[in-house]
Amino acid sequence: MSMLNIDGQLVASALLNQQAGDVFNGILQHRGEMKAAEMQQQQQFADQQSYARLVAQYNMLADRYNFMLADNRRVDAAYSAALAEKDRLFAELAADNSRLAAEKEESRQSASEGWAKHHDALVEIERLKLKCGELLPDERKPDADL
Repeated sequence: MSMLNIDGQLVASALLNQQAGDVFNGILQHRGEMKAAEMQQQQQFADQQSYARLVAQYNMLADRYNFMLADNRRVDAAYSAALAEKDRLFAELAADNSRLAAEKEESRQSASEGWAKHHDALVEIERLKLKCGELLPDERKPDADL
């Protein structure tokens, strides 16, 4: 019977070794799964950090874009105001020019009428002087028209 006992002990020892091997293999498999999960978690963390950097970069670029848009709008408004002022000044100058041209024409006509009246008055004065005898017909100015 002692043989059976040794065989039982050998079988029990083999079963115990197999169970220990199964436990060890389970631990190794679990450790591998844990290592894979840890690596996946590290990869996810790295991806999250990369994503956060990209979001920060995007936000910075969006802020710069918005600032440039606002600055462009400010420049466009200033340019539009300057153009409006220039157009207003041109219109004012054109109106002044038209007014001055009208005044010049009016002055020219007035001067022409004045010279005509002056000439007519001189002619009338000479005619009256001739009529009154203050001036003899040969004493008249040669350029005077009667």
